Amino acid sequence: MGVRTIIIAAVIFLLFLFMVTPAGAVYLVGDHVNDFTLPDAYGNQVSLYDYQDRVVALVFWFSG
Repeated sequence: MGVRTIIIAAVIFLLFLFMVTPAGAVYLVGDHVNDFTLPDAYGNQVSLYDYQDRVVALVFWFSG
């Protein structure tokens, strides 16, 4: 593994480790967040707590 690969992996790790919300709250890996429900790609309502005790990656985007 090259030095460049290690640096990139460390930067990605730190980005995911310290997620900062606009309100200034810091979430760390393993922290619990409030439940919310959103529609999935098929229109079914999915709750965050449906995936409790699993690793979840949330991706939000805005198109406007």
